[in-house]
Amino acid sequence: MPARSGSAALATMRAFGALVSWRSLVHSWQLLGSHDSARIRTVVGDAGRQEVAAGLQFTLPGTPMVFAGDELGLRGENGEGSRTPMPWDRPESWDEATFGVYRALVALRREVPELRHGGLRWVYADDDALVYLRESPSGSVLALARRASGAPVRLMGLVAPPSAAAPALANLYGGAPPLRPSADGILTLPADGPHLPTLAPP
Repeated sequence: MPARSGSAALATMRAFGALVSWRSLVHSWQLLGSHDSARIRTVVGDAGRQEVAAGLQFTLPGTPMVFAGDELGLRGENGEGSRTPMPWDRPESWDEATFGVYRALVALRREVPELRHGGLRWVYADDDALVYLRESPSGSVLALARRASGAPVRLMGLVAPPSAAAPALANLYGGAPPLRPSADGILTLPADGPHLPTLAPP
């Protein structure tokens, strides 16, 4: 499968989204693979990039549908290779860290209403990073998905310049420290990757 830049992926998602209603989009399955395709771990190559892919799956609009075994890090080159039985009786073959990622993402989506019901606003894209907002009347969540290290992403105009009483923007997932905008209101997002979406209410 050819690699695409973040900008090209965004153009594809926007083109698809323009062809269907918002209601259809948010009720459609978000699939990373199925019994007819290569496994996501095989496509992306490693656990870190699979974590980013799963992060996108659980934070973008739509209904996440996990193909049985993806949460264990199973591999498969094609549909036939992906149809191997679930290794229920071989837990030593499970990638426990990846299983933990999926469990945490399910919990995050349940706990954060914006990820289930919020709108979508794209903020930034480059070769290896996508940044977007999930927004609702109750709040906003900023997501960064980075498949490889690169320059820090600097965003202006999303948050007000800090005041002495303003708290840092809490990191909801991904391990980054709390984010604080600069005195002129610039928010700098982490440059390391692969990195699961870093979520913070702006």
